[in-house]
Amino acid sequence: MSSITEPDLETCGLRERKKQRTRQAIHASALRLVTDRGLAGVTVEEICDDAGVSPRTFFNYFPSKGNAALGLPTVSVPADARAAFVAATGSVVADLCDLVAGTLELPADRARMKVLLRARPEMVPTMLQWMADARVAVHQVACERTDADTARTAVTLVMAAVIETAHRATVGSSEEFAARVRAVVREMGVLAAS
Repeated sequence: MSSITEPDLETCGLRERKKQRTRQAIHASALRLVTDRGLAGVTVEEICDDAGVSPRTFFNYFPSKGNAALGLPTVSVPADARAAFVAATGSVVADLCDLVAGTLELPADRARMKVLLRARPEMVPTMLQWMADARVAVHQVACERTDADTARTAVTLVMAAVIETAHRATVGSSEEFAARVRAVVREMGVLAAS
């Protein structure tokens, strides 16, 4: 999950292209159905029928119909991102920016996501839960390098910067995402010092 937006389908392998198309089909169906009928007015089975996938396939891509509508995959820290963070010796906050950028996959169509959240306020808890899940996953890894209190403070700072970064711009790679999050963290430090 290190990409921030959908990978270029022409440069990735056939299997990856198929996975991306399946994920996009599920998301598009869920987004349209939930926008039209609300979260409670749609079942996973209806989303699957519309997308042409089985419920088992659905749950390989998304943990819930709300996550599918918003384009939010399950949050997990990839083993390579965890290992790189634990082995790093730089600033915990800067290294957390890299960890988060290698862990979170922000939806490519955030403008449509924002429209859905405004039109269907019942979707807000899904978004908040996704952010909470991300925070917990990153905090667990951060505790492998520092004490729990320092980890919690650093993760809070970085996740606030992630939210601000997501509001400001669309990013095309995990490296660009990490750089933008680090820049927002620096801005926050300047504001706190003034």
